[in-house]
Amino acid sequence: MVIDSNSNNILSSSGNAKGRVDGNASSKNNAAESQAQNTPKPEVSLSSQAQQLSQLESKIQATPDVDTQRVADIKQAIADGTYEINPDRIAESMLAQDNFFS
Repeated sequence: MVIDSNSNNILSSSGNAKGRVDGNASSKNNAAESQAQNTPKPEVSLSSQAQQLSQLESKIQATPDVDTQRVADIKQAIADGTYEINPDRIAESMLAQDNFFS
């Protein structure tokens, strides 16, 4: 393969032109970009349900993952010896979760 710098052709070993580099390609791209910038953008609006979901998502993200006050209260109750474990409630919660996933 040979590149003929005078004509911007790429020649195969047989001497046939394979392609031509268009020197005007960059100016065409610039014109297309400026035209795209001048065209109006489509207007998008969210439904009221989508807006509510967006607000809920913001509230959820703002909520801390751990209730630090509750953790402190439980630690204090354990330290005081007043924390009560309710095995029936624990078992019911475990069964409810098991039913949720099956």
